[in-house]
Amino acid sequence: MKYALKIAIRGLKKGKLYTVIHVFGLTLGITACLLIGTVVIDELSYDKQWSRSADTYRLLSIREGGGAYSQKGGTVYAGLAPALKQHFPEVEDYSEVYPVPAHLKIGKTDPLPLEATMLHADTAALRLLDISLLAHEDLNPAGGINKIILSESFSRIHFGGRNPLGERIYDVPQYGEHAQEYIIAGVMKDIPPNTHLRADMILLKERQEHALAKDGQGPGMRYARHYLLLREGTDPRQFEQKISSWYARFTENDKMQFALQPMADIYLKTDFPAYQLVKGNIQHSYIFAAVAALLLLIANINYINLSTARASSRLKETGVQKILGASRKRILLQSLLESLLIFSMAGCLAALCYQLAFPAMERFIGYPLAFSFTAAGPYFACALIAFFSICLFSGLYPAWLVSGFRAVGTMQQVLKTGKAGQGWLRKSLVVAQFAISIAILVAMLIVQQQVAFLKTRDVGFGTEGLLSVNHVSWDNKSEALRNELLRNPAIQSLSFTNWLPTDGAGPMLNSIPDPQDPTEQIELWYIDGEPNMAQTLGLRLSEGRFLDPANMGDAIQANDFEAMDGLRPCLMTASTARLLQVSELNRPLQKAGIIPVGIVEDFNSESLHKQTVPTVIVGYRDPAYGALLIRTQPGMETAVMRDIAAVWKELYPEKLFDIKVVTETLAHQYAAEEKLQKLFRTFSLLTMLLATMGIFGLVVHTLGLRVKEIGIRKVLGASVMGIAGLLSKDFVKLVCAAMVIASPIAWWAMNKWLEDFAYRIGIQWWVFVAAGLTAVIVALVTVGWQAIRAAAANPVDSLRDE
Repeated sequence: MKYALKIAIRGLKKGKLYTVIHVFGLTLGITACLLIGTVVIDELSYDKQWSRSADTYRLLSIREGGGAYSQKGGTVYAGLAPALKQHFPEVEDYSEVYPVPAHLKIGKTDPLPLEATMLHADTAALRLLDISLLAHEDLNPAGGINKIILSESFSRIHFGGRNPLGERIYDVPQYGEHAQEYIIAGVMKDIPPNTHLRADMILLKERQEHALAKDGQGPGMRYARHYLLLREGTDPRQFEQKISSWYARFTENDKMQFALQPMADIYLKTDFPAYQLVKGNIQHSYIFAAVAALLLLIANINYINLSTARASSRLKETGVQKILGASRKRILLQSLLESLLIFSMAGCLAALCYQLAFPAMERFIGYPLAFSFTAAGPYFACALIAFFSICLFSGLYPAWLVSGFRAVGTMQQVLKTGKAGQGWLRKSLVVAQFAISIAILVAMLIVQQQVAFLKTRDVGFGTEGLLSVNHVSWDNKSEALRNELLRNPAIQSLSFTNWLPTDGAGPMLNSIPDPQDPTEQIELWYIDGEPNMAQTLGLRLSEGRFLDPANMGDAIQANDFEAMDGLRPCLMTASTARLLQVSELNRPLQKAGIIPVGIVEDFNSESLHKQTVPTVIVGYRDPAYGALLIRTQPGMETAVMRDIAAVWKELYPEKLFDIKVVTETLAHQYAAEEKLQKLFRTFSLLTMLLATMGIFGLVVHTLGLRVKEIGIRKVLGASVMGIAGLLSKDFVKLVCAAMVIASPIAWWAMNKWLEDFAYRIGIQWWVFVAAGLTAVIVALVTVGWQAIRAAAANPVDSLRDE
């Protein structure tokens, strides 16, 4: 064994260039695979760590609006879960749980609030989520006392080493004028980061057990986010049907259905409104997994390709070994040992790079990872098994090839030609490498185009110079705020509203009969705002008139519920007018409770992942709470925000001030796509680099075998460029073949990805040409540089021994 190791090390030293290419390429491939694999495994692990995860479900509602207007949602009536526990033995327990962003002060007079996530939950959630308490006092939230449980890390960061139990922290309120006080009643181990309920603390709430009312009234009919714990062995699909059937009988309403979403599916498979702060994308996880596998595949193709190519240069060595009595088994093991040494060096370097890059990766994705390959456990063992399996697989074919040559045939082949066969395999592997590289480059270009399209597409309202202040209570100071702000000459207009861009389709929904088919329903969304909201937002009027602030009939008092039941003047989007067959303005639509006075061009109230929905805008006055839209002169946003902050401090000294530039808010909707774009840039660079390294090694090896041929051609009068072209054309043909193979695959894959967007680009032909030309240029530069060097060499040096 010692002798074999010495020979293996000597062989690696002899081919230093190839050893470096092998180790560097494998290091890149393994590191990238480990990093991407970590993210993918972490994403797939969400909410599977709870002891009863398999029996825990989120309760969903499905409103049967008819046709395309059926909608699934993450909220249900608050009285439903208690009723299910009362009537069905399958329900072991339930809990209302939801995380919300919180702005807190440790001391009441602290100048700046800190941001945290607070999990609102009843005490049943402590069992549901396996909360481990490190220290606690009385946790009973009865009596209206706000009791919270801090995470261990939050307590350590903000309270140091002292015991925080019994101390108070304070919120910066959105609603009301005075800060709420929270008593610290416990400290718990950190909630694992791989959960959609990720939070820094838990606010304990009393369990609400209001009855479900048949008439749709009462506290049991408010909306809640409920989780059910079912008894082991319960079939969730059958239980869904039982819930829906029971509810239809109980309320005599068959338009509402219910579904159970498994706890482990919530993070990656929620493609409906669910008021969910932490959400992933299963499609992105599949993409990352595929890319990780492809990067590792390219690195292994490099190794196999160069190893099989070098087998021909080791024919003489193999022949001598066989003549001296070496068995095929011994030569096979010798070659495998070299593979093991190369993979071991690459594995050690990859482990180091992985450890160094791990914090940077967490910063890039924006949240901590619960999973790491460096932690001992089943995944670490699987990674080791996979590593040695890949090592064996990658090294086996070259080793089999080297050990399989017959001694006499080997020596005769070396003496006659200096070459060996297996060219078809090397060409196939080069084509595979560049096909993968071109496909990923095409994906990068298409993602880049789509992201640019999302950020620049006209959304139907004026985004430049538009600011938004998040929802708060106005505490009878809305007019004072308006008057102070309008003194600023840079503010052109402002409007109080209960909707902001990116808030969703609207705060209120009504199902009305479809004029074309009364048996079907149309879901109509309502946006409330002051009469001038459409002008402040920058909507474009196509017919009729805007709501008029001077016309008292165009708006109702914000809290006049009786007036809300009457007919209200409204603006309507153009597509809504067509859908409702509105041929004449100022005619009441009784079922919808509106009188259209104007039609505006369609605008996107949600992200461009979704189509525009039927929307109307109705007016209100003197709101008690809501949000604020402010139209400024373009370019003056930063200065105006400072002035608004000063006014806010005077009127609302304790209230949360959350102001945003709307263009930035809209762009933030596509943060996941922007990260995907950056990742694909990195992926395309890595794949092209690995493919280039592989072709570089092959060129160096090929030129070494053809050095005498090049010398003879030069003696016979061939030019340097002619020889370089002759040597390059074979590789260019392979890259062109790769482009032909990669293009349809990339087109199909990116078409599937684009289906997630209601508004998307068309895939252009030039994208494939650009990716292919890039690969050809890279190959030409790599091959041509080495070919010119070889062709420019003095032929005397290569033919001296002939």
